[in-house]
Parts: sequence; C-alpha cells; structure tokens
Amino acid sequence: MSDGGLLQKAMDVQQPADEIEAVAVSPLPQNVDSATLGNIALTIVLGMVLPFFFLMWFGGIIPVIPSSVMTLVVVLGSVSFVWWRLGGGIPSIAGGSGINTTVAASIFVTLILLLGTPALLSIALTGDMTLGEIDFDDDGSEMSIKIRQNGGSGSHQAEISISQSGSEVFSLVQSFKINREDSRGDYGEILLNTEDFYSTNALPMDINRYVISVTVDGNTFTENLDSNLLTRTITGAESSATASLSENADDCGDKERCVKGVALTASAGLAAAAGYPPAGLPYADYTIDFTMYYEGDNLAINYPLITVENTVASWDDNGGEWGSGNGIIGDSGSSLPLGGSEYGSDIQADIIPISAWEENDYGCYTVKIEINQQAPWSGGTSLIYESYYLFEKTGDQENGESETWTESTVSC
Repeated sequence: MSDGGLLQKAMDVQQPADEIEAVAVSPLPQNVDSATLGNIALTIVLGMVLPFFFLMWFGGIIPVIPSSVMTLVVVLGSVSFVWWRLGGGIPSIAGGSGINTTVAASIFVTLILLLGTPALLSIALTGDMTLGEIDFDDDGSEMSIKIRQNGGSGSHQAEISISQSGSEVFSLVQSFKINREDSRGDYGEILLNTEDFYSTNALPMDINRYVISVTVDGNTFTENLDSNLLTRTITGAESSATASLSENADDCGDKERCVKGVALTASAGLAAAAGYPPAGLPYADYTIDFTMYYEGDNLAINYPLITVENTVASWDDNGGEWGSGNGIIGDSGSSLPLGGSEYGSDIQADIIPISAWEENDYGCYTVKIEINQQAPWSGGTSLIYESYYLFEKTGDQENGESETWTESTVSC
C-alpha cells in the first residue's frame, strides 16, 4: 500500500509539469515581432517619408505628368506598401482578421504630417519680401526692378512711384510673380521703359535725382536711382575749327605759309562751368547739325547730319569725302573729331581742305553746331552754339605773305 501510495504521488507530481511544457511550446500570434515600434518607424521612414521628400525636390523631373497626379500616385503607393509590409490587416467586415490599431495609427499620423509639410516649410523658409537690384539694360532704355522673397511664390501687386525733386513724375500699379531664381535666391521682376518716366537730367544737382518707391503687401521700399543713367538731355555744346598750316609751295604758291584746311570738332554733353568743356553723356540720343558760314550766312562747309545713339556717332561719308562716317562721343569725353578727305600732319587730324570749301575768301567764319533731341529727352528746342574765326593774310609781297586762322570773340 505504501508502494502504491508512492507511485500515485509521483504520478500526481508529474502531471502539472506535462501541462506546463505543453503551454510553453504553443505558437505566438503572427506579426507580433514585425509590428514593434522600431520596425514600424523604420518601415515608415523608408516606405513613406523618403519617397515623399524625393517627390518634393524632384517631382518636376517628369514634365509630362502633372505634379498633382504624381503626388497622388506616390502617396497611395507608399501607404499601400507600408500597410502591407507591417501587416496592417483587413477589417473584419471585409472578411479579415481585423485592423492592427498600432500600425494604422502610425501610418495615419505620418500621412497627416507629410501632407502638411509643404505648408509648414513655406511658412518656416519663406523670407521677408525685399527690394532687390534695380538695373538698366546695355543701352539704358529699360529698367529692371527685382523684388526678392526666398521661398516665396504666387502673384503680388506692386505700387510704383517715381519722383524727381520731390514731385511725382510717374506712377503705376503692376502685377508680378515670384517665379525666378538666381544665385541670390527667389525673385519677381518688373520692367519699365526709361522714356516712360524720364523728365529731365538727374545731374549735376543732387536735388534733381530720381527716387523710386515700391509698395508690396503693405511694405514700402525706397531707393535712389542711378543719376548717371538718368542724365540724357544735352545742355552744353561747343564747336571748333582748327587750321592745318602748310609751308609747301604746292599748297601756298608764293606765300610763305598758308591754310591748308580745317579740322572740325563737335562737342555735346552736360554743361560745365565756364571755361570747361561739357561732360560726356553716354546714354544720350541726339543729332548734330554742323555748318561753317562765311561772312554771315554764306555757306562754306555743310557737314552731313550726324546721328548719335549711346556714344556711337554716324554720318554719310560720301565715299571718304567726310572721313570714315563714324566716331565715338560721350564715352571718354564729349568731343567728336569730324572726318575729312585729307590728313593734316601738323595737327594730326583729318581736315576739310580749303579747296573743298564753297566759300574760301579772307574774312570772318562762323562755325555753328545745332543739337536736336526727341521727347522725352528734350522739350523739342534746339541747342545752338557758335564760334568765330578770322581768316586773314599778313605781310606783303616784298617781305613775304602768310595766312592766319585765329579764333575771334566777335560774331561775324
């Protein structure tokens, strides 16, 4: 009976151990390991976050697909992949085993954050709107106003006002878009024709400078415009005729010295103090009518009309009679040497030979220059300057005769 009792006790002790062993080897539910927080985070980063940011920065590389369509495809594809990879499950009403709430909540929160990212970035990265560079094109005919806003976009309206000497000379309301980019960032551009707001010279007085005011979204920016670029009205002019003298018997006959011809020079620009030549105006457009008269209004030299555009002067050379037919004025100075058919070595300049003058007798000569400009560069009034010269013979046949050409302060 004791044996039976011992055997029974041993059997009683063995039974619970067998039951514990059976529980220990039972299988775990599926996807418990795959849905840990670390695995969820890694899968979402690789499957949702990276594709979304790639789309933000490189979404325009396929121009044939609209960005809205591309965004929808990427979002649906990435959410579907992550849901499948993490075993988000299928709703029971659809015949599935139910939704993994941890996975579903993680994907939902991530999706909301990603869809709100562009708006958040635009707020965080969009800089204040500022007035950028104000530039003119090469010939000064067009002014470019840049309005900068890093990260900005969309359409805006700018109220533009330009004043001179405290008085408004131009106003405009202009729409523009922040749709351009350079090394300095994003910007919008407004173009204005210089002739639309030009009134008169900005130089030489500071009080005459042009001031631009630009108001955008309640912000007002003010800046002085370049006075050199906005000084284009000719206010000073000069004319001169320098004689080339010869002692060659072929030129002078029985005279010891004679006038071989004259070199003509026209000067035009900004009037300077008395005794100083005009300052060059490289952006001025005008015409020069250069004429030399003998004893009043008798025509001696009628030079072809000269047209000047941004320092380049041109005229009809008539086959070399009037030099090369072109020159430069206003770039490094205001003087323009006029061409002729011969060269005076003593003055190192082209000359109009005296034999080509329509009148070449001894007496008084008026060298006249007339400057004309179109509006708005000028009010339509010609600018005229005259200089006077005496062509005389000195000496006598016994002691020798010579010719002189001297400037006079007395008009003819």
